[in-house]
Amino acid sequence: MRQLLFAGLLIAAGVAGLRAGDDTASRSSITLRDDAKSDDCSEHLQMYNSEFSAKVRDEETRSLVNQPLTITAERNGGIQVTTWDRPDFSLKLCKQAAASDEATARRALAQVRLEVGTGQVKVVSPERDGDVSVGTVLLVKAPKEAKLEMSVHNGGISLNRFFGSATAHAHNGGISFKSSSGTLVAEAQNGGISIKDCSGDVNANVENGGLSIKLPERWEGKGLQAHTHNGGLVVAVPKNISSGVEIAGSEHTSFICNDDVCTDALRTWDEGGRRLLRFGGPNPVIHASTVNGGVVVKLARGEL
Repeated sequence: MRQLLFAGLLIAAGVAGLRAGDDTASRSSITLRDDAKSDDCSEHLQMYNSEFSAKVRDEETRSLVNQPLTITAERNGGIQVTTWDRPDFSLKLCKQAAASDEATARRALAQVRLEVGTGQVKVVSPERDGDVSVGTVLLVKAPKEAKLEMSVHNGGISLNRFFGSATAHAHNGGISFKSSSGTLVAEAQNGGISIKDCSGDVNANVENGGLSIKLPERWEGKGLQAHTHNGGLVVAVPKNISSGVEIAGSEHTSFICNDDVCTDALRTWDEGGRRLLRFGGPNPVIHASTVNGGVVVKLARGEL
């Protein structure tokens, strides 16, 4: 398949994107949207390629009983998860192919499928060649308290109004947790993480990417541990926050905090020489830090 320019997972903080391949003439671009209002695949998955004249779509649906699931996306594909009020899983694989003619595109698309085993879901796609580009996104509706482990490579993972336990791994891609609660873990390498209005026991670690957080007025649950190495940190704070927050940066980290939220904040250093900013209460349950990146703390005003 053609090398892909992956426009990324569109998250509240902006676009978490990546680029695979350096041959501009042979790249496609794929956009995965996690803010679509329906399950229509055309709203979640969009492919652009000025070189290929034929583009075709298809989808595959499956239902699974509630069980711990490990989900692996197709390379250059995404996973989007939400909770619904039914006791089983609903899976919908959105897929699109582009080629110089419709027959070639349809042959490639026919090879993209869901492979389902006991506790395992995998998106399978054809071997890459120079005649076709393929993009996928798997839409998952999960029962309450579901347990998921997900992995993507050159793609994005989104949890939106999810309530359960989930671990998300992304290599060269972004992760978004939005209005979700439970035991949530996000690990991204070469990609950003966005956490917006969540609760529970949430952990996020980024290597070579940014970290964007929008906090609720009160954190319900164990707390948030969010850290990035080689990336910036942006924290949006509601005016009446009542949960303790600690933000840390290395000795030479640049802190920008000019809004009212910072007026009464405590600025100090720990024993290791890190710069600390504390506000919201005496016992922090929200911890965020960066190494080799700047910090911006601001008053939350709508979307990040």
